[in-house]
Amino acid sequence: MATSAGTISTSAGPLDVATLVSKLVQAEANTQLTPLTDQATSYNTLISAYGTLKASLSTYQSAIKAMTSASFSAQKATLSNAGTGTGLTTDPLTADINTDTSTKVLAQKLQSKGFAAGTTFNAGDSIAIKVGTDQPTFVTLQANATLSGVRDAINASKSGVTASIVTDGTGDHLVFESNTGGTANTIKITANNSLSDMAYDPNSSTPSTVTQIQAPRDAAKAASGSYTIGVTQLAQAQKVSSAGIAPGAKFENGLLAIKTGTGSTTIIKPASNTLAGVRDAINSSEAGVTATIVSDGTNDHLVVSAKDSGATNTIRITGTSDFAAFSFDPSGKYTSPNVTPGATFASGTLNLKVGDSTVAINPTDANGSGAIDLNDVMQAINGANAGVTASISNDGSNDHLVLTPSGTSAVSLTGTNDYSSLTGGTMGQLMKAQDAKMTIDGVTVTSASNKVENAVSGVTFNLAKVTTADDKFTLNVANDTTGITTTATSFVTAYNTLAKSIASLTKQTPSTTLGESTSASPLASESSVQNIMTQLRSTLFGTVTGGNGISSLGDIGISFQKDGTLALDNTKLTTASSANFAGIDNLFSSTNGIVTKLTTLMDSILGDGGIIATKTNGLQASLKINTDRQTAVQARLSTLKDSYTNQFNRLNVTLASMQATQSYLTQQLASLSSSTSA
Repeated sequence: MATSAGTISTSAGPLDVATLVSKLVQAEANTQLTPLTDQATSYNTLISAYGTLKASLSTYQSAIKAMTSASFSAQKATLSNAGTGTGLTTDPLTADINTDTSTKVLAQKLQSKGFAAGTTFNAGDSIAIKVGTDQPTFVTLQANATLSGVRDAINASKSGVTASIVTDGTGDHLVFESNTGGTANTIKITANNSLSDMAYDPNSSTPSTVTQIQAPRDAAKAASGSYTIGVTQLAQAQKVSSAGIAPGAKFENGLLAIKTGTGSTTIIKPASNTLAGVRDAINSSEAGVTATIVSDGTNDHLVVSAKDSGATNTIRITGTSDFAAFSFDPSGKYTSPNVTPGATFASGTLNLKVGDSTVAINPTDANGSGAIDLNDVMQAINGANAGVTASISNDGSNDHLVLTPSGTSAVSLTGTNDYSSLTGGTMGQLMKAQDAKMTIDGVTVTSASNKVENAVSGVTFNLAKVTTADDKFTLNVANDTTGITTTATSFVTAYNTLAKSIASLTKQTPSTTLGESTSASPLASESSVQNIMTQLRSTLFGTVTGGNGISSLGDIGISFQKDGTLALDNTKLTTASSANFAGIDNLFSSTNGIVTKLTTLMDSILGDGGIIATKTNGLQASLKINTDRQTAVQARLSTLKDSYTNQFNRLNVTLASMQATQSYLTQQLASLSSSTSA
């Protein structure tokens, strides 16, 4: 009787082949597979636990990195008014401390000499870069390279600097910038052969073609003290408006040009001949202004505003023909074209338009000269009381009629015949360009914007209102002891959160029942975790020099408790911050400060080659081996099952045959016995 490999036949004989095979295979699995699956479960538990640990450490790392030097040297500015002024319901200014550029840390920058384009540096030549007290990083060219190849090799070396290339009239320059600011992170470069011109050592007597283009600087802070403050003027951007323009007016002929401040003149080229087209062309240009259209219900007005405030950011608009209505001089005045000295006006009309009002100007021979001259025109305009003041200027060769508006409306003159030479106008000035002005301890300070920086080192003033003579505002800059308490509390809380998380992952609970084993958390026996905690505690309670009496956390009231967490004595911290504020900053944020060292330690622990990555990678490799072994065992068990099945199937067939033979013999013997008896 033929059977297929591994196929169980329960009707072939008296044996329950399926049950027999299952029990035999399970017995083999218990000795070969179960230990592997138990081991895999252990690996997965550890990998998961290390993932939880990494998340907790990463959270702590982020908290530590957020504790910058400013967190421990924070200052605050308080504004008070000891005067009798009652006109201001809100403060005329606010002050930001240590946000201006004068207090920012700077990284050193070096620049090589200029190299001709295409200069080749030879394979095998080297450059060594040392930053601060770090060990030098050696960069060797693997092949001939251009300056860009040298740059790329340096950037790939992780030497602590970033290399870039700038080009000027002397050639291509390689720029080295330290990745870390401060005077402790200066750059020293040694180089050989074709790279030798990049060597730099400020302490060497050998001349170098590499120059320092930015000196390193440590972070600074505002000087504590009181300052008497007054705001006499706010900065504003110039804004001008055209006279009313009838809806649907076309602008087809002429030229329109705009110049803002010291910038270049921009020619405006509208894509359409409507006022909206003029507006859009201005806004799409780089003229330093924005344009809008404002309607008074009858006519439209083009309003042009400078993008930047300040007295130097004035607007000059030159318009001819159809665009003449947009002309504007930064002074806000209209100056006529040249008028020959002594010129007279015998015929024609002259109309003055101020805003939407038009006045006919009728000059008379006021000085009895027998003719109407420019002086008579001036007197006639002034006598019209139309909202402008007329005067005469001379440029050395010619006279000019000058109109100075007293309001914000656009002004224009329209003349015929002899008066046509006076035709022209100016947009109205809604706001003039002006600087902010303030006094600090009696010293006048000007600023193009209402954000006044660098007037007091470390302080940025944000001006909002003008003060009065009756006001006497005082700005007090002082150390923020409240802020340092908040930061110290955050420091303690961040560590305690981490410590509690690790305690949960390493907890061991002894059994209260005789004979039962101790209950342990996944990482209870992991030496790597204990190593991490040892490093953290050592860093936390190491000593820091340079604090003038404050050298450890214990000096400011931070200590370990019995459960391994930190506690903060606020009274001791307040006393320390009042007596030695700078010492606390040094304790945490100096080059060898606790936060600085913790940052380095956490980067190491969580880095690609750190404890967490090494341990996790090892566990994952072990799990991979375990998985492969399980696969092999599963294959052997499958083969064994087929073998057992075939063997027992054959046995079953044999037993079935024997049973049939037995039954046949029994029947035959019974028949024989019956015949004999008969």
